[in-house]
Amino acid sequence: MKLSFTISTLNYPDEVKSKLLNINSINIDENVNSDYTFFDIYIDSSGYCNLKKSLADIIAEIVLDNLEVNIVDDIIKHKYCQFNNEERKKIEQFTLDHLRKRDKLLQKINIISRLLQYLNKYKNLNIEGFVRFRLKDYVQQLKLAVDRAVDDLLVEKEYNEFIDLLKYFIDIQQPQIPLVHIIKDEDGKTFKILDDQENIIQTEYMEGYIAELMDGEVKYEDLLVSALINISPGEIILHFNDQEIENTIKNIFEDKVTVCSGCNICQNKEKNT
Repeated sequence: MKLSFTISTLNYPDEVKSKLLNINSINIDENVNSDYTFFDIYIDSSGYCNLKKSLADIIAEIVLDNLEVNIVDDIIKHKYCQFNNEERKKIEQFTLDHLRKRDKLLQKINIISRLLQYLNKYKNLNIEGFVRFRLKDYVQQLKLAVDRAVDDLLVEKEYNEFIDLLKYFIDIQQPQIPLVHIIKDEDGKTFKILDDQENIIQTEYMEGYIAELMDGEVKYEDLLVSALINISPGEIILHFNDQEIENTIKNIFEDKVTVCSGCNICQNKEKNT
């Protein structure tokens, strides 16, 4: 006795067909009607339960690998139309970065469970309609991921605007000191600024906020950047390895910054630690 399911899709006929062809012991009829592609799948009753599991698995893969990106794009297009194309692409990228951090296997298992519940009752399934009406909580998760990505974009824009302002401020200043060296203290958290004679430079920015630093209100790397802007050196040499702080200083001072690969200052620092 032959039993059947019908799977239909608007946007993913090639993906569905490719995956269906990997299922053994089934017959497939393919029809197109009003832009939808219908796959009538026939199998002997003995393989009916396994077929439902296979269909749930391949549809879950299509949802996560193909449909998800389109849902994200639609959310961005309709909810955040005020952003330009470049900004929308960034929002999409930030969203997908957030989604990659989730437990994708757990998400797939949840979708498969929903699909099996449906396929135990019904013999016809439209993929896009199933996601829209039966996976509303999943779509809501995607909306929240997009919202978070928009927040990330706004923070990035504010940061870039602030960096541009600092660059302008530095450009209109004359360098007060030709060269400074920056080393980390023994605690690995604070810094010293040395001049070209390797003497410690004391500035109000490194001394005036110690109380706030101890209270945790000011980050020491922020004080370091403030001090460097105040000093306005012609060249900055970094004698430590901290990619985040290095990137921040390079973003502001650009080609004035170099990273030391080994020198007397570094050797003396190692001897003292």
